[in-house]
Amino acid sequence: MSTLESIKGIGPRMKEKLNRNNIYDCFDLMYKYPSRYVVYQQKTLKDTIDNETVTLRGTVISKPIVHFIRRNLTKLQFKINIEERIFTVVIFNREYLSKMINVSEEVVVTGKIEREKYTFNATTLKLLKNYHDHIEAIYNIENITDQQFNKYVQAAIVEYSYLLKEDLPQTLIDKYKLITFEELIKIVHNPGDLSNLKHIDRRIKYEELFKFQMKMNYMKLKAKSKKVNIKKYDINSLREYIKKLPFTLTDDQKHMVNEIIKDIKSPYMMNRLLQGDTGSGKTVVASIAAYAVILSGYQVAFMAPTEILAKQHYQTFTKYFNNLNVNIVLLTGKIGKQERTEKLNLIITKPNTIIIGTHALFSDDVVYNNLGFVITDEQHRFGVNQRKKMREKGFLPDVLYMSATPIPRTLAISFFGDMDVSIIKQKPEGRKKVVTKLFTKDEMDLVYDIIHETLLKKEQVYIVTPLILESETLDLSNASQVFQTFRKQFKDFNTGLIHSKISSDDKDIVMENFNNGLIDILVSTTVIEVGVDNKNASLIVILDAERFGLSQLHQLRGRVGRGEKPSNALLVYNKNTEAKERLEILEKTDDGFVLSEHDLRLRGPGEFFGFKQTGDLKFLKADLLKDYKILELAREDAIEILTDQNSYYNKLYTPIFKYLKKELRNTKLD
Repeated sequence: MSTLESIKGIGPRMKEKLNRNNIYDCFDLMYKYPSRYVVYQQKTLKDTIDNETVTLRGTVISKPIVHFIRRNLTKLQFKINIEERIFTVVIFNREYLSKMINVSEEVVVTGKIEREKYTFNATTLKLLKNYHDHIEAIYNIENITDQQFNKYVQAAIVEYSYLLKEDLPQTLIDKYKLITFEELIKIVHNPGDLSNLKHIDRRIKYEELFKFQMKMNYMKLKAKSKKVNIKKYDINSLREYIKKLPFTLTDDQKHMVNEIIKDIKSPYMMNRLLQGDTGSGKTVVASIAAYAVILSGYQVAFMAPTEILAKQHYQTFTKYFNNLNVNIVLLTGKIGKQERTEKLNLIITKPNTIIIGTHALFSDDVVYNNLGFVITDEQHRFGVNQRKKMREKGFLPDVLYMSATPIPRTLAISFFGDMDVSIIKQKPEGRKKVVTKLFTKDEMDLVYDIIHETLLKKEQVYIVTPLILESETLDLSNASQVFQTFRKQFKDFNTGLIHSKISSDDKDIVMENFNNGLIDILVSTTVIEVGVDNKNASLIVILDAERFGLSQLHQLRGRVGRGEKPSNALLVYNKNTEAKERLEILEKTDDGFVLSEHDLRLRGPGEFFGFKQTGDLKFLKADLLKDYKILELAREDAIEILTDQNSYYNKLYTPIFKYLKKELRNTKLD
């Protein structure tokens, strides 16, 4: 048996430590690849770069001195001659080395050097006679040293590696000249030389991206294979609806409508992502699709992430479907029992109904009457299980996901690889460009002047701050403090406050007062980030702007410029930060897709999305931007295998399909 106890040195206490790191048997040991490697290879001073890790040889010229800084923290310091230049070496918590290092001793030091200051901050120090160039595997296992863990792994490889099986088809290994899995296991934990690091890198990157694309494209093909009743609608009624809209559709909107309607008429279930910049007109496209489904005799559910946004969609759809035989129902978690009962009865008895709401839409007591279409706005704010639960409310309904966060195509085909992707880039005519300007905190007097000028024109202002409560570690504005400051600064005007901690009822009252012009200045956290629509608001001031991502700032400035009035966004930042260069991008472009590319490079997928559902994007080696060419190749290979019926019966592909089945079962998506 491949139990951990079968490895020499692993007793009950060590087993418990390994278990805490999700390692339960010897296969887990072998599959726990190093997170990185440290290359110990001697260099010369001319080949070094300041503040980058380097290994250098030198001669000790002063007696080592130990400084006791505090409990469990010591500093060992001595001078060293490296190529006739004298440096001061500092290494922490290595006081025992003082007894081993003598003046005139030749040593090899690894760490970061600063040549102008003549300092060498060391992490490793060895006597020359004990040193040899090597590559050390770093695992970052809690409470277990890298050397100790590697010893256990090597023992497991000797005993059990013959039982490991190759997942990748041999044809792909040959096609890209990759090392086999057997070869990978032999060198990944002990590379030996630099050339092996390249082989390890290529193999792991391709395998990670190929398996990911197999999973995503399998889910997409499986969804397409599910038959649904074909929806038939009156094309003339739909054309009449479009004709009576208070504006003309852009070419992009027309194209998206055609794509979605084609999906609705198709005998296959629609699973489409509609993404577009803020103000690009996604909601009206969704309304046209919704009406086509209503005309087909099916109900529509429209799910929004917040009650504010749900209420706004309800008001928009009520206006669009005025004088048409369509019931519009708003269903949220806060309505009273009697009102809820009445609405639930209407939903179950009236098929010509569009139900708009929050997560309340998939509550157990909500029973639909032939649900045929589910629209999810800002879909990345809902978890996989929430979206799945919503789909299960109908019999394989068509599904349209919408996102106002423009996602680079690089990421869209990866993260949303199980969906068809539609993009609206063109903005409706008359949409004003928001002029964006940067101000430091020292320039708040200028910001106050601009706010005052805006208010005198009877226009409204948003003030956005990143924190609600006081922070002891960060000198950031918070909504409550800012509210008090602005109320005192602008005594002749009404200032309101909204954030996620106040009740839904109070939020609604504040937003209603703001939309009705009873509040002139609205201090808010990012709860106004999406969907909030006040055409009289022409100025947004974002405090501590360096704390936000570019895409989030772009979303926030999209709250203004929604009417005919020229609009501005003022980004106030701390000049002591290095944020200016990043924020200046917002002054130069209003293209959300360009900004999201920058954001993705700067912050990575997890922080870019700002939510936990990025497990599939956490790769050991692969990088979605840097390895985009590998990603595309992996995608093509996966699609070629999955769309060939013979692949499912070919023994060459049996291991990858076994892996696929296991993965889908584990993620509960199959």
